[in-house]
Amino acid sequence: MIKDIIDQLPRKGEYTQRSLSDIDRIIIHHSASPAGKFTVWDFARWHIDPNGRLKAPGIAYHFGIEPDGTIYQVNKLTAKSWHTINGNQNGIGIELNGNFENEQPTEAQKTSLKWLIRYLKKLLKKNLAVYGHKEIPGNSTACPGKNLNIDEFRNLA
Repeated sequence: MIKDIIDQLPRKGEYTQRSLSDIDRIIIHHSASPAGKFTVWDFARWHIDPNGRLKAPGIAYHFGIEPDGTIYQVNKLTAKSWHTINGNQNGIGIELNGNFENEQPTEAQKTSLKWLIRYLKKLLKKNLAVYGHKEIPGNSTACPGKNLNIDEFRNLA
């Protein structure tokens, strides 16, 4: 169900690495762009672009979920990617394609996100806390948008 495209995305280096045991949370993001207008390849190019905001070694997330529910793995779980201030060391960043300030996430996205959260908890053999980007201290953002109810994803077994 997960399409690994890590080696297909543009990069300008590598993120520093962490141990899987460092991971204790999942942090949910939205792309803040109209659903489906851009792809994970577009986000990767934007994150590494010298004129972009991040100037990162690669795409900032670990997973991307498209409006049709397709899940892309875009970084290794051990990558300390730059998706959340005060959350990169111990968080897995999951981005849903869409602007959930103005749009609703699709049912396919919500189903895939629930599946992915359960999968990651089972894979890492731990109960990972689930947060919206805006809930992590130090982040001044509306992400993942008012129309994505994070509570729907918090207590999945």
